[in-house]
Amino acid sequence: MTVFDIRDFGATGDGVSPDTAAIQATITAAAGQGTVVIPAGRYLSFSLRLPSHTHLHLSEGAILEAADPHQHGGAY
Repeated sequence: MTVFDIRDFGATGDGVSPDTAAIQATITAAAGQGTVVIPAGRYLSFSLRLPSHTHLHLSEGAILEAADPHQHGGAY
């Protein structure tokens, strides 16, 4: 199974700006064929769509946190 790192798709994990687009792009690239790896860091995100047969792995120290629509300008 192929491994896809969200940082390779632009995620920062800084806990300040949402990483939704980068995480979803990684999930789309891995769809049905791989594992999406979220490395250590604090990742803010709005809703994500995870297709069947796609794995999501949170590494030690990784935090996937719901972004605040009022503070981060997005929506669920």
